[in-house]
Amino acid sequence: MQLDTQALKDACFHLAKNTMWDLRPVDVADIQAHAENLFKEAKQLEEFIVGQERDPNMLIRAVRYLDQTHAIPPMKNDTWWFYNMLSAIIELACPNMVPDQESLEIFKDIEKGMTVARAMAEPSEAQK
Repeated sequence: MQLDTQALKDACFHLAKNTMWDLRPVDVADIQAHAENLFKEAKQLEEFIVGQERDPNMLIRAVRYLDQTHAIPPMKNDTWWFYNMLSAIIELACPNMVPDQESLEIFKDIEKGMTVARAMAEPSEAQK
């Protein structure tokens, strides 16, 4: 599979817009510059994902997840938090180290969290 670079750029721009938000107007050039930096950070993980024989478009999904859950104005144009969180998400999705029994326990917690998230996202019977 090939990475949809435009979709990744769009996801990075949306995230940049959220982190750069302010009560006063923010120059779109500043948002675009930050989005480009985020894109470069995300792109660094593409080779790792492909090396794991996985879909590199998971980068887009991971950036969208970070945008929805962690992209807040105090982050401004910082990319450190972004790369570290994105790397952790990708490592969970594409493990390349054999975990020991103690560290394997976190996967049970993650599985439970995924079950809860999916249940929250599914429309209830009343909504159908």
